[in-house]
Amino acid sequence: MSIREKIIVSVMAAAVLLGGYLYLDPMTTGSRRGVEKQSDGPALDFAQKVIQKLKEDTSLPRDLFTIRSAERRWEKDPFLKNDTLLSDSPMHEKPVHATVNADAESNWVYTGFIEVGAQRLAIINGMEYTSGDAIAGRGYYVRSIHPHQVEIGKPDTPGGIILKLMEYEAITGK
Repeated sequence: MSIREKIIVSVMAAAVLLGGYLYLDPMTTGSRRGVEKQSDGPALDFAQKVIQKLKEDTSLPRDLFTIRSAERRWEKDPFLKNDTLLSDSPMHEKPVHATVNADAESNWVYTGFIEVGAQRLAIINGMEYTSGDAIAGRGYYVRSIHPHQVEIGKPDTPGGIILKLMEYEAITGK
């Protein structure tokens, strides 16, 4: 363990020991003689009032309607300022989970790159892949992931397919 972890564990152990001592020590519990036990009546009355209000609440059907309408297929994208229908947008033309044919490398679109620590993720056709992951079960796999491109290949086959990041291509023209 690192020094930081040892310090954290030590502080945690000290807090547990102090809490146990204060909870179990008869001197600390005996010094509370002035505190009288209160009846449970007010707490039970409050709980019954809350239960009654929850039973009277009619917002549940409204909330369910809102959730179900949000789950339905949207005709218009609520995050776009224009009134373009989703069926007219370019993203609708390519399905998110497009199947990849062995001879149709042009169907792959590299749209995102995520780096968390030493792990790199590539987003290809809306799916996340790391190095070595198989793509769409057609014998292709991700060989390497870089911020601006991904190399895809087949096992025991030299060469590979280079996919450029979609936004990078649009900005640089390369």
